Amino acid sequence: MLYLILCFLWGFFNSSLLSLSLSLPPTHLCRLEQSSALLKFKRSLSLSISYCGQEHQIVPVPNMDSWDEGTDCCKWEGVVCDNKKGNVIGLDLSCSGLRGSLLSNSSLFSLQNLRWLNLAGNGFGNSEIPSEFGKLRSLTYLNLSLTGFTGFVPPEISLLSDLVSLDLSLNHGLLFRNHDFNMLVHNLTKLENMILDGMDLSPVVPYSFLNLTVSLKHLSLSHCFLEGNFPTQVFHLPYLQNIILSSNPDLIGYLPETNWSSPLRLLDVSKTSFSKGLPDSIGNLEHLKTLNLYGCVFMGSIPSALGNLTKITFLDISGNMFQGQIPDVFGNLNDLSFMVFSSNNFSGVFPPSAFNLTSLTFMDFSSNFLRGTLPNNISGLWYLRELYLSANLLSGRLPGWLFRLPSLEDLDLHSNKLNGPIDPIQEPNLVLLNLTSLDLSSNNLSGNIKSCMLVKLRNLRFLDLSFNNLLSLTRCSNDVNSTLPMINQFHFSSCNMQRFPSFLNASKYLQVLDLSNNQIHGSITKWEAEGWENLATLNLSMNFLTSVEQIPGKDLLVLDLRSNSLRGPFPTPPQNLSYFLISNNELVGEIPSKICNLSFLYVLDSSKNKLGGTIPDCIGTFSDPLLVVLRTLNLNGNQLEGSVPRSLKNCYSLEVLDLGNNNINDTFPYWLGTLPHLQVLVLRSNRFHGDIQNFSGTFYFSSLRMIDLSRNEFSAHIPPELFENLKSMKDIQVDKSGPEYIGGDYYQDSITVTMKGSDFELTRILTIFTIIDFSSNHFKGRIPKAIGELNSLIVLNFSHNSLTGNIPPSLGKLAALESLDLSSNKLQGRIPMQLTNLTFLGALNLSHNNLEGPIPLANHFDTFSNDSFAGNSGLCGFPLSKTCGNDQEPKSSPSTAGDESEIELIWKIAAMGYGSGVVLGLTVGYIVFTTGRPRWLVKMMKRNPEKRMRRRIHRNERRKN
Repeated sequence: MLYLILCFLWGFFNSSLLSLSLSLPPTHLCRLEQSSALLKFKRSLSLSISYCGQEHQIVPVPNMDSWDEGTDCCKWEGVVCDNKKGNVIGLDLSCSGLRGSLLSNSSLFSLQNLRWLNLAGNGFGNSEIPSEFGKLRSLTYLNLSLTGFTGFVPPEISLLSDLVSLDLSLNHGLLFRNHDFNMLVHNLTKLENMILDGMDLSPVVPYSFLNLTVSLKHLSLSHCFLEGNFPTQVFHLPYLQNIILSSNPDLIGYLPETNWSSPLRLLDVSKTSFSKGLPDSIGNLEHLKTLNLYGCVFMGSIPSALGNLTKITFLDISGNMFQGQIPDVFGNLNDLSFMVFSSNNFSGVFPPSAFNLTSLTFMDFSSNFLRGTLPNNISGLWYLRELYLSANLLSGRLPGWLFRLPSLEDLDLHSNKLNGPIDPIQEPNLVLLNLTSLDLSSNNLSGNIKSCMLVKLRNLRFLDLSFNNLLSLTRCSNDVNSTLPMINQFHFSSCNMQRFPSFLNASKYLQVLDLSNNQIHGSITKWEAEGWENLATLNLSMNFLTSVEQIPGKDLLVLDLRSNSLRGPFPTPPQNLSYFLISNNELVGEIPSKICNLSFLYVLDSSKNKLGGTIPDCIGTFSDPLLVVLRTLNLNGNQLEGSVPRSLKNCYSLEVLDLGNNNINDTFPYWLGTLPHLQVLVLRSNRFHGDIQNFSGTFYFSSLRMIDLSRNEFSAHIPPELFENLKSMKDIQVDKSGPEYIGGDYYQDSITVTMKGSDFELTRILTIFTIIDFSSNHFKGRIPKAIGELNSLIVLNFSHNSLTGNIPPSLGKLAALESLDLSSNKLQGRIPMQLTNLTFLGALNLSHNNLEGPIPLANHFDTFSNDSFAGNSGLCGFPLSKTCGNDQEPKSSPSTAGDESEIELIWKIAAMGYGSGVVLGLTVGYIVFTTGRPRWLVKMMKRNPEKRMRRRIHRNERRKN
């Protein structure tokens, strides 16, 4: 966008310069017919207030208020006349607020003496560019940028053979036919400036640019949907000064490797697919000021010839695959102000000469593999404002000069191996430091930081010293009134802090305070809780607090007290709290009804305490139903009794309800099915009883992804209607951008699931993870066939019930199933051959039933152990020791052994994850298949499938023998 702005400014400058040079008093009045044409053109359009000057950096110069009938049009704003004949030769109406359609019969096209026409920044109603522009044969300058034109550029534009500058940029519905573009570049032999940013040039073959005129000086083609190979010869145009090809991700190309010498000043191929290396010939561009290679596919090492670019001011090669040592060649780049080498594979030591640059304002070498120590002394960087060296392998002490740079505002060194204490901060020449952001997190810093040292950073707004587990913070005895007056975020997580930093309570701008995972003991006193006027987020989790006399901050939105040693009754939270996280403590007593006064409560997690009594009936009964925003209610692992309050049906936004591991005595809360967003329902390990068939005619649960009713006293049949409505367990689409989890940025929900007979805690829940667990109840009757329609179900557990009948073959349609447990029931009959189609299946338990017949051997069924089938006296075949008779030989799957499908490939990858002991590692296979990434893993698993099949058969034969 920076270069688009430059383009517009260039266009305006050129137009204004021409207007200025020709604005001498004319010797002739404006021709009457041309004055009438201009007035008619004005009347054909409506006028409105224009904001494009502020939004797009186009300066709104002309004003058509001066266009009055009977006056000399040569004196009208935006109009330029020929001094000899009075012809209108220039028209600058940029950002004039013109609205309407520019029709083919517009009087504008009668002004055939026009040489300069600028209509940029007006709105022509998504109309097409009239072909009549081809009549204006005298035009040398045409600017139609940001005008709302759509459709194809008319071929008549190529008739304007005298054009020196053409700007059609920022018309996102405008496109060229390949033939018309070829004709344009062939005919416009005088063209010096071509600006087409934001157009759709996807029909144009990049090799068409080979026909560009040798007079071209400025070529700007960003965001044009170009694809294919860009001809390298364009970079050799003898007068080319600026070339911008950015944000065309499908555009392939490379930079000239030899004989590259040109007057280039600006080269931008960022966010394209340009590749190969940065050639030595780059050093020949002695006039180059801007080099932007961000987000391409360049690789190899950086040539030392880069040091020849003595006029360079902007250098960005980030987001590529460059590697090796960065050459120490920056000593002569005295004009360089912006320098970014981040997100590559650079190694070795940091180039010392980069620290001596005198004009640099921005330096970023983050996310590489740079080693070594930072220099003890430097001679430059006096104008440096932002320094990012994070995510490297830098070691050694943190040098004191970092805090003496007079212009430095942002310093980020997180995720390195810096060690030792932080040197005392010295204020240079008694001038207050400008540092506003300091991130030293995830290092090996140690020692004790005194509060009186920190408060010298008077302008500091962001501080993160987290994950330095040997670093502590103490208050100085003589800084009673000292604080960080501008601090907004203070992060000191996972360090060695032992006391609550009450010296920050007077920081009136402090909004985020994170002291989690430290060594803070005891209680927070009322005195320490005073102040904190604007504190919004307080994280004191994973400490050793035993009580909180008063919660700091009257307007807290997020309070995280998880995993402490808090005792006593449930604390009264602030009125505006949205996140109240107080799980894994030792709270006793009842949940107070005051919790219902929190009108904006979004997440309440008080799980793993010793709370008793009943769930307050008032939850969900707020004065304004629109204020019921509760998304998560987690009360798992307490001693709650009574029933589930019906007021929860008012919690329209509820997504997660976890009441597991309590003493709740109630029937199934079928009325929760009306909640449209409910995804997780956990009632496990309570005293729920009765059947679950009382639906009262309405039963939805359409968004439910997880339902856990295990370890209760439910009885009767499992209703088929339940599974018919579980729409969110059918045809789940996997987001190819990566895994997503239930919950927000700050709090992500967790859950305990039972797999392979053991409980696992998932600290995060994948949105694609689905589970039905009805185990350890008193259900009887047959397994409903309707379950087979839940083709996105991952875990199904009906174990330890009294289910009878056959295993329904429809379970073979559960394409995503990874864990199936039907053990300890009264199931009978044969194992359906359809179960061998479950190619994700990594955990199977059919033990302790009344099953009979041969165990299927098709696909991966031979990988399950004896434990999966034990306690079924009628079963035979591998892996059991009991062999089958001739009339009971296991049948093969209809598919051939050597024909491995994509689904089988998924199971292979899935089994790798599960076998490594990763909970839900099987889900990796599903993600790999649906996204096709990582490609190396897919390629590896597809290699030689017949050979793997032969090895598997041979291994099974050896087992039998």
